[in-house]
Amino acid sequence: SSVISTLISRTLAGNTPLYAAPGYALVSVWEILPYAGLGVVGALASVVFVLGVQTGRKTFAGLRFLPDPLKPVLGMALLGVLALWVPSVLGGGQDTINNALAGELSFPSRLGLPEELTILLLLGLALAKLVATALTTGCGGAGGLFTPSLFFGALVGGAYGIGVHALWPEIASPYGAYAAVGMAAIMAGTGHAPISAILILFEFTGNYDLILPLMVSAITASLIARRLRRASIYTEALYSKGIEIPWRMEEAVLAGLEADALSRPDSQILRPGDRYSDVVEKFFNSRRQRLFVVNADDRLLGAVSLHDIKHALENPENLTAVVAHDLMVPVDQVIRQTDRLHRAVEVFAHSDFERLPVLGEGDRFRGVLAKRDLLAVYAQEVLGRPALLATFVSSQDPQTNRQYVEIPPDFSLRLVPLPADLEGKTLAEARLPQTIAARVIEIRRQVHGHEEEVIPEGDTVLQKGDLLFLLGPTARLSALLERGTAAGDEALAAHQQQMG
Repeated sequence: SSVISTLISRTLAGNTPLYAAPGYALVSVWEILPYAGLGVVGALASVVFVLGVQTGRKTFAGLRFLPDPLKPVLGMALLGVLALWVPSVLGGGQDTINNALAGELSFPSRLGLPEELTILLLLGLALAKLVATALTTGCGGAGGLFTPSLFFGALVGGAYGIGVHALWPEIASPYGAYAAVGMAAIMAGTGHAPISAILILFEFTGNYDLILPLMVSAITASLIARRLRRASIYTEALYSKGIEIPWRMEEAVLAGLEADALSRPDSQILRPGDRYSDVVEKFFNSRRQRLFVVNADDRLLGAVSLHDIKHALENPENLTAVVAHDLMVPVDQVIRQTDRLHRAVEVFAHSDFERLPVLGEGDRFRGVLAKRDLLAVYAQEVLGRPALLATFVSSQDPQTNRQYVEIPPDFSLRLVPLPADLEGKTLAEARLPQTIAARVIEIRRQVHGHEEEVIPEGDTVLQKGDLLFLLGPTARLSALLERGTAAGDEALAAHQQQMG
């Protein structure tokens, strides 16, 4: 798609770069040192840019007295006032960037200001663009961050180039070259993606003679910016919500799930006043090594370990006055409801127990997270192996409303085409639970060329071409799958095509 769109655009608009930076190259081998310095300056400027955008978001979020629908009104009003004085902050700023790349940005001649003050103009425009970006993103506007970072980088790089050229005119290129490299440096520093920044600048400027300066500045800026702030401008919002972006694939998979999605209600909790005999009976009935003590307000008070009380099992008559509160010890390892599963793995690594308590808002006890369930999710989501868990998601919010339900190892979930002998029957008449021990979870039906979901009920009439989402014994579902019809096979193929 990118190749086709590029061919069409070049055919219609010509093969001209978006940001022209022709004729720039290294003036001297020693000029690579100022470009390395631009990488350092770019890293610091990138952090300033990210902090500016973050400040805008926090400022508008702190205006609690202002209704949310009015925040964009306030933000756009302030942006309009700024644009009255600095019109170039509006839009993508392509003309301003091209002027900076050409070295043609300067104060109007009518002001009679010396050319040396051009550096102040570039820094002032960069600051104004940062304020405009912070206002737009902070108030909830739909403006992006990519083009503003290019604008900001071109002006910061150009200002740096003016300073370098003033100090070492014999080895320094015009400031337009530093503006081009500054775009890549800021892009790499804000996005933590130096390779992408280098390649994109090649495409944007059409200048491949700047490859060494681009590589040095972009990689330097990215390395330093990453050390100064671990979050890029695109992941800052995720980190602020407690969502971390891991490096490894398996961590990324587990990080997408919260502990609450896997926690189970604990029916074996103890109350502080439970007698010793009741505690022992619950241990015998649960086969657990540890039971949690929870008060009437669902506060976790502690835990009673079977190992700690086993010495008293020989003479229980001596502990008639002892209650669960006397036997419990503090719980040192807990998991929060909003913790991501890759963090839960780390907590389990420091615990000797098979279950850990899950706490919700206000430190209220929500249930337990079992190591067995966590390993099953790892096997299913990371290793791709059949596990004892089936994943159910809500169609309204599939990212957050995800639940794992345990099923026996010889059972499975299958999408099966409706056999011909069941066409026209109601679901009750099909007697699938009685004949093959399978339950219909959902029915997928083709209606006017698109697939609809039908909630199964006893009087639902099964139609030709229906797809049954069944939970049942794997062997029997496989046998039912072989009874499919041509219409069912076509419906199954259409479903797979729609699912991509």
